[in-house]
Amino acid sequence: MTLKPGPEIAGQGADRAVKQPFRAFPRRPSMHVLALIAAGLYVVGPLPAAKADPNPQSQEYFPKPAPLNGDTVPFLPLGSSTTPSAPTLGVIGDSVARDYAYYLARELGPDGVRVVDGAIPNCPAGTLPLIERARGGKVLPRGGACPKFVLTKQSGLVTDFHPKVILWHSMVEIYDVYNGQLEIASGSPEWERRVLAQWEDTLTRITRNGAQVVTVMPLWYEHNPPVPLNAPGPSIEKLRDLYTRWASRHRDHVTLVDVAPVACPSGPPCGPVNGVEFRPDNSHFSDAGGSRVAAYLKSHVPALARLSGAG
Repeated sequence: MTLKPGPEIAGQGADRAVKQPFRAFPRRPSMHVLALIAAGLYVVGPLPAAKADPNPQSQEYFPKPAPLNGDTVPFLPLGSSTTPSAPTLGVIGDSVARDYAYYLARELGPDGVRVVDGAIPNCPAGTLPLIERARGGKVLPRGGACPKFVLTKQSGLVTDFHPKVILWHSMVEIYDVYNGQLEIASGSPEWERRVLAQWEDTLTRITRNGAQVVTVMPLWYEHNPPVPLNAPGPSIEKLRDLYTRWASRHRDHVTLVDVAPVACPSGPPCGPVNGVEFRPDNSHFSDAGGSRVAAYLKSHVPALARLSGAG
């Protein structure tokens, strides 16, 4: 599969990430190594510690403002209610999750809802170490600091803001997994096992105070043709299928929502809808698109409607 990723997949702030060369395979790999390769696991050796990057990452087309001193602690996007006693929506995940925080703050803030950004752009919803392919090489997203940033920001979100509802969007799990010695191919059975384990861990962490979770399915890349679910390698379709199966195990805590009916009603490839280009860079919402998606979520997700007093 040839991806034409936008900033979330191509890596916003990739220049900040520390690029590290991967070790080549030995000329005569052992049977153990050959077995790992067959399983979709690739021996790459340890990477030196990378410098952490606490700075907020800009979005290429439509900036969603973050505090100038960094985006690694929870903050209230523009438009959010600032009343501490207000019903609170937390948002976790990647830079598309930041889009949701920004547009939902504009949509729900006037109804008295406090929206808190708990997202870390270019990081997953959990602490799974990932490898990003960007600019012809392989890098550690946000300098390898994603696990630390995710734990810190999600803990602050839950402890300090006590959200009643947490909206979750993350598509960066489409990256290969890296555990310090092995590169685990995206789409492989071991990748699936590790992603599911991290989602379980994240769900436990963010619902410890009783919050309900609304998980938004990742959309296909704008203008890219559909990819069969059984095709080898990474694909959004595999990630969507994984979310569907995972959410079905947690019906008491997780509501799975798909915004495709408004943003990509005919399915991939996704193009303009009634003249609106929802995601000009393949991943992130335009102002017109984000506003429509936020309104759709408010009217179609009972948990969000209840926060705003409309349900």
